[in-house]
Amino acid sequence: MKGLEGILEQIQQDSQNQAEEILAAARRDAEATVQAAQQEGQRQAAEIMEAAQKEAEAFRQRAESAALLEKRDRILRKKQQLIQACLRQACSDLEQAPPEEYFAMWLQLASQIAQPGEGVLQCNVRDLERMPPDFPQRLESLPGHIRVDPTPGNIESGFLLSYGDIDSNCSFPALFQERLEELRDAAGAILFAPDDPA
Repeated sequence: MKGLEGILEQIQQDSQNQAEEILAAARRDAEATVQAAQQEGQRQAAEIMEAAQKEAEAFRQRAESAALLEKRDRILRKKQQLIQACLRQACSDLEQAPPEEYFAMWLQLASQIAQPGEGVLQCNVRDLERMPPDFPQRLESLPGHIRVDPTPGNIESGFLLSYGDIDSNCSFPALFQERLEELRDAAGAILFAPDDPA
């Protein structure tokens, strides 16, 4: 009997050792699985964090770019407003020039567009009233024959010069509009010239 008890005891001991080995192996496997899962989780978290940082940086760059674009657009709009105001003021200054200067400009302009044949210059009431007395004679001395129409026209400032069916609109607003791009560029160059580094 003692031999049977010894065998049973040995079997029980072997079973217990085997169970402990299985448990130890299972614990090692579980720890390895947990450790691998933790490492994978950390790797995924790092990837997510990196992707989030890249997305945040891309968003920041887009926002910064949009803000710079908006700032540039506002500055451009403001510059255009200032240029328009400058051109309106220049037109107003021409309209308010003393009669001698004002009508000297007319003579210069009329001499540039005079054509052969009889031309008729028409202006508004205000300009007819302040026209220097010798202006019609000075006008007639230009090449071609240009006379002043005694009937005022609906013109803001400046004049209309007609040769039959051909009209030249020399009102200041029309002249400014005709050369708008050139005048804008000139006004912009004066208003927004870069600072002199010297």
